[in-house]
Amino acid sequence: MAIRTRRLPEGWYPPSGPEAGAKLDAWTRLDEQTRVVGAVAAIAPHAGWHYSGRIAWSAWMSAGEADVVVIVGGHLPAGAEFRIYMEDGFDTPFGAAPADADLREALARAVSAQGERGADNTVEVHLPMAARRFPGTPVVCVRAPNDERSAALGSALADYQASSGRRLFVLGSTDLTHYGKAYGFEPGGPAPGGFAWALRADKDITDAFLAMDEAESLRQAELRGSACSVGAAVAAMSFAKRLGAPSSRLVMRGSSDELAPGGDSSVGYCAVAYSR
Repeated sequence: MAIRTRRLPEGWYPPSGPEAGAKLDAWTRLDEQTRVVGAVAAIAPHAGWHYSGRIAWSAWMSAGEADVVVIVGGHLPAGAEFRIYMEDGFDTPFGAAPADADLREALARAVSAQGERGADNTVEVHLPMAARRFPGTPVVCVRAPNDERSAALGSALADYQASSGRRLFVLGSTDLTHYGKAYGFEPGGPAPGGFAWALRADKDITDAFLAMDEAESLRQAELRGSACSVGAAVAAMSFAKRLGAPSSRLVMRGSSDELAPGGDSSVGYCAVAYSR
């Protein structure tokens, strides 16, 4: 059995089960009163746990029951091939999460996905959360390009659920605007004043996520650079739309400069849940 080992260094998420579990339990207690439940899909950020972990965990805690978990990552430009993780399982601080070979092969055929062997934070930072929220539940990991074909991935997932009778929870992984000197992107001027531009850009694309507007989400990301992996978000909302999920909710939002003020750069984050 081939198990995909951890590829990211320790700073991205805790290395041990007790440490990772303590973090997740603390966030669960903090957000108990505002929790959203019963989601079929969600959008969540993928920065290290120090910056966006609480926001990401709020998306995982919104999930309803599932027989298979799908993590859709990104960091692929428009026109790129879909990538799918081919291992039999994935190492996490909570033990190995099994892969789902049946859905993996169905998706590989549906969107012509190629095998993925490299490291990528957009998926890996979520694997411990998936293992904790859905212990023992099989996982499929796929990376989607930033173009309209990502909606076809969401449709393929909905078709699989309909034909198999298995319940899926689909999480699309994207951060929002990367603003400041560190990213060479300051259309609103330098920090801290320029962060207001980033906040507006984040709000506009988050509004598109909430409206489940795939075309506008792609347009905002292209026009303003307000999502690094918008294809993953499009796949999640497309899946939810195909399932007839009429409800979307902004679960949590934030940015790295709010957590660590005084810097010259910032990244935005949001968690959006889709329910029916």
